[in-house]
Amino acid sequence: MKKLLHLFLLLPFLGFSQNKIYTGIIRETGTNLPIEMVSIGVENSNIGTITNEEGKFRITVPNETKALLLNHINYKVSSYNLESGKNDLEIHLEPAGYELEEVVVTSKPVNKILADVLNASKKRLEKSLLINTYGREFINLNGKFVKFSDGLLDYYIKRKSGASDLYVKQSRTFKLNEKKDEATINDRKESITFFDIREAMEEAYDFKTVKSLLNNKDYDFELRTKSDNAGNALEIIKVIPKTEVESDLYVGSVTYDSKTKLILEIDLKKSPEHQKYSKLYNLLIAKIKINEHAKKTNFKIDGEKYVMTYSQSRINFYVKTKKNFDDTFEFVNDFVMMDYKEGEFDLDKKTRYKHKSLSEAGNNFQSEYWKTSNIMLLTSKEEKVIKLLE
Repeated sequence: MKKLLHLFLLLPFLGFSQNKIYTGIIRETGTNLPIEMVSIGVENSNIGTITNEEGKFRITVPNETKALLLNHINYKVSSYNLESGKNDLEIHLEPAGYELEEVVVTSKPVNKILADVLNASKKRLEKSLLINTYGREFINLNGKFVKFSDGLLDYYIKRKSGASDLYVKQSRTFKLNEKKDEATINDRKESITFFDIREAMEEAYDFKTVKSLLNNKDYDFELRTKSDNAGNALEIIKVIPKTEVESDLYVGSVTYDSKTKLILEIDLKKSPEHQKYSKLYNLLIAKIKINEHAKKTNFKIDGEKYVMTYSQSRINFYVKTKKNFDDTFEFVNDFVMMDYKEGEFDLDKKTRYKHKSLSEAGNNFQSEYWKTSNIMLLTSKEEKVIKLLE
């Protein structure tokens, strides 16, 4: 009986109902430029996806779906009515019309305001969730793409910290076709990773990187605001590295809704002006230098719902050892929230994913999920990269 109940709860993830697939592109009204990172959802549902850098998307929705809900931090929230027999869409979004950012003078330290925003957002995210995501990894070695992996990943978040169990449902991996000796060397090199996909939701939900900057005296924090004609307002906290500090620092912003105090976007990267201070660290068996590091996370407020929609981590670093390594690596990990269900679930812990990298899952798929699921589509440039891989 318990197993039957569990299966019933997971039915939305299994896609037994009749569905329709829509593809298309989202452009800006007036300029006709494509818009990336548009969150696309379905009313009274947790189904969703996002547009890629070219503004393109694909979404699979229940047959009875009448409209798509479109959400982007810089554009007016919009509902697009679906027409019978029309599956290839071109949608235009109108800019929100925000005024220029104004600096806000406040008696409360801005880093303390940021701490309050982080706490408010974290409190709303503290719930038990089974999140159906699309995850992917690009691995670049010395300027050449050598591996791509993607898959359907279920994160079961059941603790306040965002710590979760990961279940890889389906996956595939493409690898550069190399000579045998080169392949052996590169296999060993590709085993190095700075990311652990098992911790991806914990990082996104617990705001670890932002928290680490709050009380750091190497940074200034500046509060800005912008509003539209309807009275909607966004507040932006700028993270500004002090120019006189000779250290490798971050720069970026945290944008949140002025009414709810909930974070909508986190965008941080290593400061280009401080990159010259990046050091070559001597570890026990290697020397390492981090050249670039960036994190971006988007969230969506949908009535009483507040969820992460997209997260990306990117790192470029150099490793040198006495024998095998004198290489520059770049890893890019993307995660898209496609669906989620709130509640407690009795999942088989023996099947939890035990590796840091998605590529370890190999080719293990039962369907061509990359053609039907609500993944983030590959761009034309990324398509060319995949074709070069085996």
